[in-house]
Amino acid sequence: MSKSMRLSRFAISVCIALAGGIVFAKTSPELVKQEEGFYYGFGKGSTAEEASLEAKRDLVSSALTATLRAVDAKASRVNVSDESVKARLADLKPYAEEKKGFSPAVTYRIKIADWEKKEKAYADILRADLAARVNGLPGKHDVSGRITGAVAILARLADEGETELLSAQPSGTELLSRKVESICADAARSLVLTIAVRDGFIDPASKFSVKASDSSGNAVAALSLNVIWDTPSLPTEAAVADVPEVRTMVKTDAFGIAAVDYPVSADYRNRPVTLTVTTACAASVPSSAALKKLDAATAVDARYVHFDDIKTAFPSVTVPAGEFNAGAVAQDTRAGKKEAARIVTTGSYAVDVGPVTNARYAAFLHATRAENMPEYFDNSDYNQGDQPVVGVSAKDAEAYADWLSAQTGCKYRLPTEEEWEKAARAGKETIYPWGDDSPSDAQRANYKGNSLFSVTSPVGAFENGKNASGLVDMAGNVWEWTSSTHSKDAASTLRIVKGGSWMDGPTELRISNFREIDGQTGYPDVGFRLIKEE
Repeated sequence: MSKSMRLSRFAISVCIALAGGIVFAKTSPELVKQEEGFYYGFGKGSTAEEASLEAKRDLVSSALTATLRAVDAKASRVNVSDESVKARLADLKPYAEEKKGFSPAVTYRIKIADWEKKEKAYADILRADLAARVNGLPGKHDVSGRITGAVAILARLADEGETELLSAQPSGTELLSRKVESICADAARSLVLTIAVRDGFIDPASKFSVKASDSSGNAVAALSLNVIWDTPSLPTEAAVADVPEVRTMVKTDAFGIAAVDYPVSADYRNRPVTLTVTTACAASVPSSAALKKLDAATAVDARYVHFDDIKTAFPSVTVPAGEFNAGAVAQDTRAGKKEAARIVTTGSYAVDVGPVTNARYAAFLHATRAENMPEYFDNSDYNQGDQPVVGVSAKDAEAYADWLSAQTGCKYRLPTEEEWEKAARAGKETIYPWGDDSPSDAQRANYKGNSLFSVTSPVGAFENGKNASGLVDMAGNVWEWTSSTHSKDAASTLRIVKGGSWMDGPTELRISNFREIDGQTGYPDVGFRLIKEE
């Protein structure tokens, strides 16, 4: 609605009175028959005092709402505080009373003309008081003072029911609330909130804080801030998937810094979490859409992955340096020429106990603010937290390895074909990680037709499939990316995958077996595990 279309609040009420319309109270009183030209208020309570206050509130609210709806027919009913009600109608006498029984009832009424006279005088005093407070707001360098002062004025307007009614000037069209909201927004635009601990791994020793400063870098002291902890909707290994958010309020000290406590709930341990900090302007005026918008505009967040013990969160097994026999073992009659035996030398490295799970990969996506999810991540057949992640390319796997390296200070990467095979053998000359027995008994691996799983299985679901080092899922469940290729073309995107999958028969699960596929593509039967250089 344009300013030119907004009539004076008092002119609006005169129009209502001249039209002869009845302005009904919130609850139609049974004690009286309402007449034209009056505002009414009706209330009940456990005491006469409660009933009187409720009736006066009903009258004030009805009168203010009628004025507002003459401009905006869809406006919500106006609410007022107890103090405002008492100040406006302190000398008004009851029109009708019922004091018998357990619920005293009372009705008040006032002529619209009398109300307008009283309300104009009340509004003039209120405007003068608040205008003086607006003019007395701290200078632009005191960001906290300007925001706090402006919010206090808006809270007073809300208490008085005047947010959408009181003009900045007696005969003006600009609302005082809009002027104050603009002052508050200008101050907030110069505010910079900085969370000390940035995205990444955290543990119980991590200490969190937020700093408030202005655009010139000066500390903003005594500023109230909202602190919100929550958990993203991503695959997780946590016992509780949906955790209620945790909200607190803090205030910055003389240096513009406020300490932030991590949630004490066990549900916030060992999982991805988000910390969001905003101004707390709307806390004082919950009904203000402008202040809610302002709080949202100042929001900053940090994305973490919490571990009780980061060092033990990624279990691995050390593979010693030295020579080993790669390729087919002598007793493997199903091996082809491509699996020719050969002696290979490797350095020492540590290999992940199992393939990377959806939960671990989801943590990576969360902390790096990834915009694109892997294919199948929204498919409940494949996206459980303890299942191996699939639908990721070799490049995706390498990006995860780089991130994990940065978080832990250790060098993680995809294994070469030979490193993968050496880890799977665990120092033994066997066809499968557990020995030479075929997994066709459905007790050692997830393969096509195993009768237990028709898609990927939870990592480590087959206890009997472990190798001598305790590595799980080295055969079946998902093929695993390596950094190797057999192509002679330097520009080739082909990569070797090892281990077989849930889509393959038992023969494909042999240690020496491999496939060469496009490393730029994700597949429903290909995941990965990493090695850590030592």
